[in-house]
Amino acid sequence: MNKITCDKCQKQIKPQIESKHLTGGIRINYFRCNNCKEKYLIDVTDQITRQKQIELIRLRKYQSELVKASEKFNLEAIETESKDNIDRMDILLKEIKEAKAELKDRIIEVLQ
Repeated sequence: MNKITCDKCQKQIKPQIESKHLTGGIRINYFRCNNCKEKYLIDVTDQITRQKQIELIRLRKYQSELVKASEKFNLEAIETESKDNIDRMDILLKEIKEAKAELKDRIIEVLQ
């Protein structure tokens, strides 16, 4: 991982990612400055959000397969399925982003 500059003390640091498991299945990933110990939140998820991320990965793989089949066979049914799959992925991605933002707001106090 590349070095970054700490916003608080302006020192160059090589972040070491740490994880913390909280009650309710919440997991936070963060790093702290080696010099001033300031904490920086990278990611926060709960069990539902992680399940949605897994589903999104599955749908992306499926979408790739649909695109390949559509190019090979040029079938309207595959194109329709592909469009529906894209819609499902968009919904999941939006839900994941909203859930992470809400979790981040709830969790930010834990790091301080």
